Amino acid sequence: MDLFDTCNTIATKEIKICVMRKKQNRVRCDEEKFLKAVFSSTTYHEVAEKTGQKITSTIARYNRTKKILSEKGIEFPVLKKQAQNMTHTVEIINRLKKYHKGV
Repeated sequence: MDLFDTCNTIATKEIKICVMRKKQNRVRCDEEKFLKAVFSSTTYHEVAEKTGQKITSTIARYNRTKKILSEKGIEFPVLKKQAQNMTHTVEIINRLKKYHKGV
């Protein structure tokens, strides 16, 4: 084994270790907890906070569950996306306009 192979092996092992360290732990949430969160919330963000899952995971799970339940004739509550604070958005837009006009 020459020096190049040794360096390549070490680099590969370091990359694998780095990737393994950055891997996030999966949040498990049983059906009962998820359904309680859905029925007691109005937005996807609230459900995600209650279950500990990411919003994207929550939306995907909600859509899968809603599809299955609608096929069985069970009505599922409608969730909204997180309501944005429009005054804050207007402030940001005005600040950006001032900045770009001044440049």
